[in-house]
Amino acid sequence: MAGDRKVYEEALNEGANYAWEHRWEEAIAAYQRALAEFPDDLAALIGLGLALSENGQPEEALEVYRRAAEIDTENPTLPERIGQILEEMGRPAEAARAYLQAAEQYTHRQALSLAMERWEDAVRVDPSCVPAHVNLLRAYLNQGKKTSAIREYLALAEIYQAQGKVDQALELCQYALRLDPHHPEVLAMMDRLRYGEEETPERVPGTGPLDLLEEEEQQQEEERGNPAEIARRQALADLAEMVFDERPPQTSTLVHRPLSKAQVNTLIARALDAQTRGDLDEAISCYEEVLLHGGVIQPAANFNLGLLYQQQLRFEDAIKQFEQALQAPRYRLGSLFALGECYRALGRIDDALAHFLEVLKTVDLGTVEPDRAEELSRLYDGLARSLAAKKEEEQVAEFINTLIDFLNDKEWEKKALEARKRLDGVARDGPVLSLVDLLLFPHPDRVLRSLAAAQDFAEQGMWDAALDELFLTLTVVPTSLLIHRQIGEILLQRGETEEALAKFQTIADVYQVRGNITQAAAMYERILQLAPMDVGVRSRLIDLLIDQGDIEKALEQYLVLGDTYYQMAQWDWAREKYREALQLALERNVGQEWAVRILHRIGDLDMQRVDWKRAIEVYEQIRDLDPEDEKARMTLIDLYYRFGRQAEALRELDDLLRAYRESRQTAKVIPTLRVLVDEHPDDMPLLARLAQAYLDAGNVEEALETLDRLGDLQLQAGRIKEAINTIKVILRLNPPNADAYRELLEQLEAGRMP
Repeated sequence: MAGDRKVYEEALNEGANYAWEHRWEEAIAAYQRALAEFPDDLAALIGLGLALSENGQPEEALEVYRRAAEIDTENPTLPERIGQILEEMGRPAEAARAYLQAAEQYTHRQALSLAMERWEDAVRVDPSCVPAHVNLLRAYLNQGKKTSAIREYLALAEIYQAQGKVDQALELCQYALRLDPHHPEVLAMMDRLRYGEEETPERVPGTGPLDLLEEEEQQQEEERGNPAEIARRQALADLAEMVFDERPPQTSTLVHRPLSKAQVNTLIARALDAQTRGDLDEAISCYEEVLLHGGVIQPAANFNLGLLYQQQLRFEDAIKQFEQALQAPRYRLGSLFALGECYRALGRIDDALAHFLEVLKTVDLGTVEPDRAEELSRLYDGLARSLAAKKEEEQVAEFINTLIDFLNDKEWEKKALEARKRLDGVARDGPVLSLVDLLLFPHPDRVLRSLAAAQDFAEQGMWDAALDELFLTLTVVPTSLLIHRQIGEILLQRGETEEALAKFQTIADVYQVRGNITQAAAMYERILQLAPMDVGVRSRLIDLLIDQGDIEKALEQYLVLGDTYYQMAQWDWAREKYREALQLALERNVGQEWAVRILHRIGDLDMQRVDWKRAIEVYEQIRDLDPEDEKARMTLIDLYYRFGRQAEALRELDDLLRAYRESRQTAKVIPTLRVLVDEHPDDMPLLARLAQAYLDAGNVEEALETLDRLGDLQLQAGRIKEAINTIKVILRLNPPNADAYRELLEQLEAGRMP
């Protein structure tokens, strides 16, 4: 059952305020009140955990943070905080496990630097934490940090030595010597390990703890292939590393008799050996025993088994395995690519296209600047809808073939980076472009080379040479809109703005005809960057955004369109566009915030045109939608006074002052009243309210001055009884000239005017 939202929000705000002031006991009580309304609220749980920790209650804080981590399983800061508390409580092994969990979540978010910090925390609190040392070792090797990598080799060697595993410790030292054959600490460690031994025992291949690292070094010498091939090598390395991890394998709860660590190791070793020898049936049998019968959860095995099924043309079985491997971030790209291949082989072109597009999207997001990633992601979503809706299987199949050729190139990663550089050169200050724009048309390599040459010419100011290069490419690829867009950008750089705008308009029209609404809208945005007052283009952009379902962006453009008409002094058109925007916001139910924002535009326009009656209607609408809107209420008070509707103005004012007090914004009361009194200095109800506000604030001097003005006005207006009451209030405040007030009071009570 849902709790009381108002009680919850008040308690949460109180908790935050108390925490800011380090009043931890009060903060704890406030957060507990918030949780009483919504027990699983993360903000309240995290706040309570902090307050308990700071208040010296680590056990209780630990319980709260663990509860929060169960609710939000992907937030790395929660296990990180758990690790800190456990460390403070002197429980290093548990703290290390928590830091490992945080590092894993940071890895999923591709935040390697933060993951490395948590691995370092783990080995700091628990120097024997093998998984943390292994992960740090791998990271340092990938980064080429030899000194740090050797340090981790030595740390692992010492751990294995302490466990009596001398052979494995020696193995680690041997790998360290590959980085530095004369490293004194490594040589000294090897001497200690060999003390009393005549010779180093021969290692049985495939059984030592560093087979993974050996495999990784071999990979660096190999040519990188498509994403599935890269993932295959990663899977082989990860399976070899399973020997490193002494914990029992993770298994499904549905399996009654899970395999032991030794059984899993044996089966994996057999599978790897069979896979290397090309014995697919034997390898499949071993992987199936591990995954399907033993219930082991191991994405690397799922991926390898999927590849083996795919080789045997068992595509449906392969799809199931790749979908399992897809859940692991390190196999995501390879699994997507392999799934695309399987669906393509089954003739399911739509499914193949969806997965290949996701591959391209993932690759492309890895090349773009972070601040443009969200824009690029939205672009791919629009492209997926556009291509799926066209149902032109021949064109889709051709696109898939081009994409596969691109990713099968041994230097596809380098080419993707080069393509991003050239695509950004085409877009310049305009909307982002995607790899799809390059691969959707024939001869992408020719287009890429032409763009590179033209951009280099343009950077040197050789505009004619750049245009000659692009026009020559158009004779080969006349439909490439990338080439046309680059021509437009060069025309713009050369100062031929009108010609560039005409080119961009044509490109936008072609995109729209082809059904690529996303890029059509993007081109209209580019035109508007150069010609912001073009109301025709902005109107077309609004229509496209509505067709896309991007209502909030359409509303933003509507406001700009209305503002444009306003700047051109076409006020009726401006109001009409604002009204259209309001109708769209209400029809699409985008939230009252949008309606309020648009109504303010309309109200401001009516005020500028001195159309106060219509303005009153607009601001009353705003007030009804958002009673806490100060601008609307203050404007209504002003308008009511202009029309002599004092009672309504005062009622509006009292509602506003009440809202200030209820929201603890009492500091706004006096300034608001003073502004109104300055505008209406003879308004007795306003003066009475201002005097009371001064009294509430304890400002007797200002209250006396205001009451004195009020009394004078009451006397001038012949309101003797009200004046008598005002003087009595003044006397209760002990004014300096109290005798004069008493004398005046006696005269008034006697019926004599002063």
